[in-house]
Amino acid sequence: MLFDTHLHTKFSADSKMSIEDAILSAKQQNIGLVLTEHLDYDFPGDDIYEFNPQQYFQEYSSYQSKTLYLGVEVGMQEHTLIQSKKFVESAPFDQVICSLHLLDGKDLLYESCYTEDKHTVYLNYLNTMIKLIKQHDFANILGHVDYICRYAPYAKKDICYEEFHDTIDILWQTIIDKGIVPELNTRRFDNSNNISILLKLYERYAMLGGKYVSIGSDAHKPENIGFAFKEAYALLDKLNLQPVYFVNRQMQLSKI
Repeated sequence: MLFDTHLHTKFSADSKMSIEDAILSAKQQNIGLVLTEHLDYDFPGDDIYEFNPQQYFQEYSSYQSKTLYLGVEVGMQEHTLIQSKKFVESAPFDQVICSLHLLDGKDLLYESCYTEDKHTVYLNYLNTMIKLIKQHDFANILGHVDYICRYAPYAKKDICYEEFHDTIDILWQTIIDKGIVPELNTRRFDNSNNISILLKLYERYAMLGGKYVSIGSDAHKPENIGFAFKEAYALLDKLNLQPVYFVNRQMQLSKI
């Protein structure tokens, strides 16, 4: 069974999805789920991306099964590292995604992050990700490497391997060495160009010795769960990469 390893329910500030609706959507597609609620300490703005882990497990533990597991998505910042690590250790999370949502303390959603040219901003983004994933070595998964491409205002938004090859190689080698799995996030699988660009990125990951990848929709609504999973699985299969998920922080193989 394939698992959607990245989605958010009502415990995340930006989602209202119920666990019941998530389970129904997954059953209709015959896929499993790993819930990954947001934990982003000191996030700018009015939304509080924090939740009570004890309440999370108390409310959702009865839903846990061989097709549903409970995880967390940790937003990486250097000054919240110790606090985030304590949070992860405070509850029996099955899986931990660590992601970069902020650049120099600014939300990547907004244009205030993009006052310089694309190459400068993207290089800063990738180098920041490398630095932070080295520090957040409790991660099982590095979330959505191409997150910045969703919101950047540049005409060409993609992270092209040819443009950033040295830095991308360092990023891939870093997580390979640390035993952290990259996520293939299907949020941008809405056109063939995005998929072809991602293919080149993950092809290089495989060439450097990477073997495992998680697939996540980053769904905040039931209709987005499992989005473009056939295309994502085909991409990984082409590169001989194995889709995985985590249970009790241990890697499990996921199959179609």
